[in-house]
Amino acid sequence: MTAPSQEPRTILCFGDSNTWGFNPDGGGRLPHDTRWPNQLEQLLNQRAARRAWRTIEDGLNSRTWLLDDPIGAARYGAQYSCSGRSGLMTSLHSHKPIDMVILALGCNDCKDYLNLSAEQIADGARILIHDTRTALNCGPHGRPEQPPAIVLMTPPLVMITAQSLTWGFSGADSKSQALGKRYLQLADELEVLAFDLQTAASVSSLDGIHFDSHAQSAIASGLADLISRELEPGRRRSPL
Repeated sequence: MTAPSQEPRTILCFGDSNTWGFNPDGGGRLPHDTRWPNQLEQLLNQRAARRAWRTIEDGLNSRTWLLDDPIGAARYGAQYSCSGRSGLMTSLHSHKPIDMVILALGCNDCKDYLNLSAEQIADGARILIHDTRTALNCGPHGRPEQPPAIVLMTPPLVMITAQSLTWGFSGADSKSQALGKRYLQLADELEVLAFDLQTAASVSSLDGIHFDSHAQSAIASGLADLISRELEPGRRRSPL
C-alpha cells in the first residue's frame, strides 16, 4: 500500500466543453494526450521534484455556473443538468483529497437567451468558490480541513461565427471580454489564483468557442507555469 506522503497531488479541473476537449472541427472529443488537463499533468510531473501530480478531467458540455440549460443540453438528449453548482460538491467528494481546483466556467453563461450580465455570471463564480472552500474535508492529504487551492480561469474570448450564433452566442464576444476582466477582479478580491485564458490562447475560427490542439498546449503550459510559481517558497497563497 502506498504511503499517504507518496500519494500524488490532485488537481480537479472542473469546467465545460473546453475542459472536456470538444474538437472545434465537430469531430467529437480531442485525443486524451491532446487535452489540456492531461498535458498539464505531464508538464507538472516533468518539473516535480517530490510528489507526482494527477489531474482529474471533469468537463461537461454546456455546463454553466448555476443555471440549468435545457436548450443547451438538448443536443445531448437533455440527459443531465447543466448547472455547475449541482455537480461540484459531488465531484469534490468523489475525488478528495484534492490539492487544487481549477474552475473553468462562464462561457456558456454568455449565451444570449440566458440574459445574464457579466456581473451576474461572475456572481456564479463567487458562489462556487465559496462552495469549494466550505466543502467538508475535501482538502489535501493530511490537511483535509484545509480547502484546496483555487484557480479561477477566465472564459475564452468568444468569436462570432455561424456556428457560435447557432449555439446562442450572439453578443458573447463583447460579454466574454468584459467577463474576463471581471474574473480577474474577483480573483484578486477573493484571494484565489487567476488564469487569463484570453491572453493564453485563442479559440478556433471554425466554431468561435473551442480550442484546437495547438491552443490546448498553450493552455497547459500557461497553467503549469502558474502552478509551478506557486510552489516557490514565499510566493504561494496556500500550501500545495
